[in-house]
Amino acid sequence: MNLPERIHEANLNALDAMRQANPVWVDVRPALEVLPGMSKNTVLHAGPPIAWEDMCGPQKMGVQQALIYEGLVDDEEAAAAMIRAGEVVLAPCHEYQAVGGMAGITSASSPMVVVRNEQHGNYAYSQLFQGPAGGLQDRDAYNVEARKQWRWLDSVLGPTLAVKEVGGLPVKPIIARALEMGDECHNRNSAGSSLILNALVEAMFKTCRDRETLRQSIAYLSWADQFSLCVSMAAAKATTDAAKNIPYSTVVTTMARNGVDFGIKVSGLGEQWFTGPAQRVEGLYFSSDWGDDDAVPDMGDSAIMETYGIGGHVQAAAPALQQFVSGSFSRAVALTREMGQITVGTMDEYRIPNMDFATAPIATDIRKVVQTGVTPVIDTAIAHKKGGVIGAGQTRAPQQCFSEALRAFAAKYRTPGAA
Repeated sequence: MNLPERIHEANLNALDAMRQANPVWVDVRPALEVLPGMSKNTVLHAGPPIAWEDMCGPQKMGVQQALIYEGLVDDEEAAAAMIRAGEVVLAPCHEYQAVGGMAGITSASSPMVVVRNEQHGNYAYSQLFQGPAGGLQDRDAYNVEARKQWRWLDSVLGPTLAVKEVGGLPVKPIIARALEMGDECHNRNSAGSSLILNALVEAMFKTCRDRETLRQSIAYLSWADQFSLCVSMAAAKATTDAAKNIPYSTVVTTMARNGVDFGIKVSGLGEQWFTGPAQRVEGLYFSSDWGDDDAVPDMGDSAIMETYGIGGHVQAAAPALQQFVSGSFSRAVALTREMGQITVGTMDEYRIPNMDFATAPIATDIRKVVQTGVTPVIDTAIAHKKGGVIGAGQTRAPQQCFSEALRAFAAKYRTPGAA
């Protein structure tokens, strides 16, 4: 079998692994209890690896606040000193089987959505949706509110979500139905969040004895339109991880950003990161007070949705999002078709009603990205340099990381006896 044939077979295997995946939300547990290798002094972040000194403002601030929240230090100055002394383990969420939205800050106490891929037996995790904090650009006020919200998620919402009571929640049917209801399951999650609330509310009533706790939790789930994203992200991670480490496969298994770098991993190249510069997000700011000078470049692990084949890949399912980029429905359709040029196949369960129920294009192939010059489009939020979400829109993955990955792939697999 020659090299192109080996690659074709390997990519079909990766596609099949993603198609057959059955991600089920089974629990909510603290990160320290479920993440392999997690410790009290570990803080995880979104995107590829990055040194503390090189982190963007929101991510650096988030790490410091996590150390304060965990009771390891009293203030940011002490947190910075602890980090510089090498007493803190800083690592990407992806290296701990997890994903984190925006800055992705995950520490020992963070309540994690636990998703099991019932087909392959692997787990993936995502911290609970923390909620937008736009407008709180006073640093101290923002940090106080952030820590308050973390505490509430940890002590109130996490224990109230009665996922185990319903025997686990299959995520694939929720995503499929949400797509039919106008979500693309990255920037727009209104339908998915409503479906999750509907699925859990009766069990929450049965298991939660404290009425005020129940009221707060249901009120939060009713308000937090983006809540289902944390569940979908963990499901996407559990799915794409099942396609990892297939020799000769050129399928992308990870896309992630940290506000400085955009990184990818490729199935046949294992855990090696390939990076390029994080791009500016083109979009709509939530206030006329904000503009490009206030925003950090593309950030977060939520690009796992596009890695999975959702989000920007199925943008035509959510035409309302075009308002963020001054676009049109025809543009959304064109983008979805464009993503079909760089993917291996489609997911039959995920259909786009307003494109005659076309199936979602999944399994991005680095060869096709380099050959066509088409890079994945990413639907995403916009973060303020001082913290908080201030807008939403879309961006593109940089070509550089795909080109570097393809060169590394050629070097590995064109060597006689490579496997």
